Amino acid sequence: LGTPIDVVINTEDRQLFSDRLNEINERIAQSYSAATVPEAMDAAKKVGFPLMIRSAYALGGLGSGLCYDEEQLQEMARKALSVSPQILVERSMKGWKEVEYE
Repeated sequence: LGTPIDVVINTEDRQLFSDRLNEINERIAQSYSAATVPEAMDAAKKVGFPLMIRSAYALGGLGSGLCYDEEQLQEMARKALSVSPQILVERSMKGWKEVEYE
């Protein structure tokens, strides 16, 4: 009994989770996964500021937060990637209502 392993993997890996939501046509914020600070900076060029970073495989949002410029993104991405192998760089939805799937 319990949750199948592939479901756990698909919900913990930020890119896989995004891919699964896109497969069912669930609208989500534009986002890109990054495993390095340079990858996060490249993703930011596509998403624009302000943006949100979210750590993968982290409970309680550890390493996640809003970034308003490149300097802040570099610092937050460096810290987040020190505790997680992957971050999601996504369009900020500040001011929007958010529904979380648990």
